[in-house]
Amino acid sequence: MDHLITHERPSLHQPPMILGFTGWMDGGRISTGTVEYLAQATGARKFAEIDSAEFYIHHFPATSLPLTVVSEGDQTVVRPLDPMEYAAIFRPHGKIVDGVVRGLTFPRNDFLGSEQSNLILFHGEEPHIRWRTYAECLLGLAEEYGTEAIFFIGSVSSPIPHTREPRVRSSVADEALTKTRRHHDVGFSDYEGPASFITFLLTLAAARGIEMRTLVVEVPHYPFLDIPAYPASILRVTSVLAEWLGLDLQLSDLRRATNGLREQLDRLMEENEEFGKVVRRLEESYDAEEVSTDEESLRRLIDKIDLGGDAQET
Repeated sequence: MDHLITHERPSLHQPPMILGFTGWMDGGRISTGTVEYLAQATGARKFAEIDSAEFYIHHFPATSLPLTVVSEGDQTVVRPLDPMEYAAIFRPHGKIVDGVVRGLTFPRNDFLGSEQSNLILFHGEEPHIRWRTYAECLLGLAEEYGTEAIFFIGSVSSPIPHTREPRVRSSVADEALTKTRRHHDVGFSDYEGPASFITFLLTLAAARGIEMRTLVVEVPHYPFLDIPAYPASILRVTSVLAEWLGLDLQLSDLRRATNGLREQLDRLMEENEEFGKVVRRLEESYDAEEVSTDEESLRRLIDKIDLGGDAQET
């Protein structure tokens, strides 16, 4: 584990590990937001990190200028993307003051330990390359502390209404885990398509005898609104974790944030008849448990909503 940097060694005994990653499954900031909330709630402190320099593509060469599609008035226009903007997506962040390099920041990949809750938290960015080496850092540290259970927290955009509780689904690589230590309020996922680093990590953890589960919670598919974080889903998955792991968490601040956003969205329903109709249709589908079979038509219905102008902030 040459890429693992240890700063100190907290006193932990077979602690569960909870993973949060930016990117692929961090819609509504559920993945990283949950880990950040747990770190604050349990007094977790950084004790180790993964050296990020070897795991990310910092320059993505293109043989021709990439294109982007934008809306200009009533027209859809295809135009070249600024090469500087394109390259900036992959670069580390630098800071130069009066000609002197003052900072160079690579993606964050930090381990935090909570002695009071006997818990390891990880906040990182899904690696672009060298998945196996990166995974060795995660699983190697887990084995060093005797960790027997790992949870990845993620989210999926879903045509559910904000007026209903988000559902949580899980995935494992060891079929035996679907029959033992089940949580009464967590279902199992069905998916086929591009795989994430987490799916790869699931298979490696199972091969090493470590119980690893994903906990993926729904967030409403409201593309016409700008909702940077969705506290109801953070509250939902944090409640599942607290019950599963026996964590003593108050969660009152998450409940206040959830209620505050709910009130804003309810007011928007009253002000916009079209939005109100769609929410009621989503409620009917949710209550009848039809989302999985009618998801495509529900998404088309949502995508037709126009609240006037650009996406509104909430």
